[in-house]
Amino acid sequence: MSHVGKHYDLLAGGQELRVVVVGQEYGQAFPRVDLKGRTSMIEGSASEGFRGRNPHMRGTTSILRLLLDRRLGTDDEGERLFTDGAATAHIFDGFALVNALLCSALKNPPDGVKAGKGASSPLMRENCARHFRATMEILEPTVIVAEGQGVRSWIGGSLGLGSKPTPRYEGPGIPEVARISGKRVDILTFNHPSAPGRSAWWGRSPSSKYLKQVVEPTIVTWRNQRAQEPSVALTSIKTAHSEE
Repeated sequence: MSHVGKHYDLLAGGQELRVVVVGQEYGQAFPRVDLKGRTSMIEGSASEGFRGRNPHMRGTTSILRLLLDRRLGTDDEGERLFTDGAATAHIFDGFALVNALLCSALKNPPDGVKAGKGASSPLMRENCARHFRATMEILEPTVIVAEGQGVRSWIGGSLGLGSKPTPRYEGPGIPEVARISGKRVDILTFNHPSAPGRSAWWGRSPSSKYLKQVVEPTIVTWRNQRAQEPSVALTSIKTAHSEE
């Protein structure tokens, strides 16, 4: 299942900010991981500090820092969700991590499908696509970050998007726009933080080339566009774990 941070509903710069990061699948052998169990794993990753995390969660940390208008780095202060000193919540408390597939990769995939991560049947993808769309309707994100070109391809149909954008290796990408329950949501697509190849496991370091040349300028451009939109004054902010 997904991780939904206890402060998932945020207000930044007078505007609602609900961040959903989408991965491929869980990809490990532990079966039936529920919401509480997944969140416990993410909280454990938060407590390890930047250098103690795997490349995927390091890259996710950098993405969240940029979305929250923080400098890239490995310091603990930059990972505090609130900057007014009123709380010590971690930035992992302020986002949701949702997988495109709820199932793990097939151990014995059908002919033509390579074993390993991403090995899934058409039935798995069909069922999970419906569940993913329903999850997005519940979470009502304002921005979705697709971690991986394959992830963007899989969720595109659920979000009513066309063909996936051409991967970039320098300069900012152009955010896509979808509508969920009649509300706008921006889609940002990056190579997976632990993917090899031209992006070269970019999640490992806050000074990696792909992070500095593609991820950072894309998110900065998105933030600047967002800042020009009218602010929305809210009298209260509900949290994902509120009793309402």
